[in-house]
Amino acid sequence: MEMTIKQLANELGVCKQTVNNAILQLNLQDTLHKVGNKYLLSETQILQIKSQIKTPKTSKSTKSTKSTKSTNENEDNEEKTQETTAFFEKSTKTPKTSKSTNEKEKTTISFLELQNEILRKQLVIKDNQIRLLQEQIGQLTNAMENLTTALNAEQALHAGTIQRQLSEHSVMDQPSDVEQPKQKQGLFPRLFGRKES
Repeated sequence: MEMTIKQLANELGVCKQTVNNAILQLNLQDTLHKVGNKYLLSETQILQIKSQIKTPKTSKSTKSTKSTKSTNENEDNEEKTQETTAFFEKSTKTPKTSKSTNEKEKTTISFLELQNEILRKQLVIKDNQIRLLQEQIGQLTNAMENLTTALNAEQALHAGTIQRQLSEHSVMDQPSDVEQPKQKQGLFPRLFGRKES
């Protein structure tokens, strides 16, 4: 069963720093499993730490019965404890963070390189499509110019034909010299058959 450092310290009746010191002495800091902001100890690690703490503790208990510690020694121990805690935090966090960061960076770089290659291939395809479209637009423009030229020529030809037909009709519709006076007669003489003089 896994335990946190605090749970183990409470079970053994020692402070967390004592457990941390045992972890450092056993070089277990790299093998700890971190969940959230807590480190979990495996059963094997718990047994190792318990044996490490019990062995020095017996010698310390005999020493403590023989002599009492002074206030200065307590302060020194607290400073050492703080230094050890800081070292423990650095030694456990830095390697794991840098390893996981390196792996994440490598994965991210690989993904970005793959994505970059895909985008590069898509750009080549799009460039080819644009080139083909430009060629088609050029061909359509040429065809439209040719059609416009042909339509203009056809329109000019048609206009010439209409002009010729109109001129032929106007010649045919013109009255002869004899008929002109008849047309100049007014309505009254034409109705009653008299000619104006």
